[in-house]
Amino acid sequence: MKEFVDKHKDRIHGVLSCFDRMLFRGYLPIMSGWQMAQFFNSSGIRFRELKTFLVQNAERVKRHAMIIAEQEGRPYVYLHEKLRKEDLAKEIAERDHIEQGLICVLSVLEPCRTFSFRSEKGKPFVASARRKCLFLYFYFIHRDYVGNPT
Repeated sequence: MKEFVDKHKDRIHGVLSCFDRMLFRGYLPIMSGWQMAQFFNSSGIRFRELKTFLVQNAERVKRHAMIIAEQEGRPYVYLHEKLRKEDLAKEIAERDHIEQGLICVLSVLEPCRTFSFRSEKGKPFVASARRKCLFLYFYFIHRDYVGNPT
């Protein structure tokens, strides 16, 4: 763990120790409709191109996750019902005798903070919204941390 923290210390804001898992979360640091609009403007994305841009990039991320699972010979599972993802990953690891590496990739629609596009006085604007988004969960067993809580 120390080696990982040392390698990425310039991008780490804090460290929590735990016995059996590490969570990595990636996101764009965009907290308001104004910031999202600025992102689109600085990227040269026009309002009429927006839906295509978003759909294509969401599909690209999903396809990448599917390719990784396929390359590793591991399952990509879309969850249709609510269940404990961690328990399912443990079952898959036990079933397939996975001792290290990728166990599976799970995808599920979950509530998230996102944005919607509205029009006011004939001008489009970006507003914060809540809706369901596709989340991708990659479950791994790392050879250096199996049974090693420190």
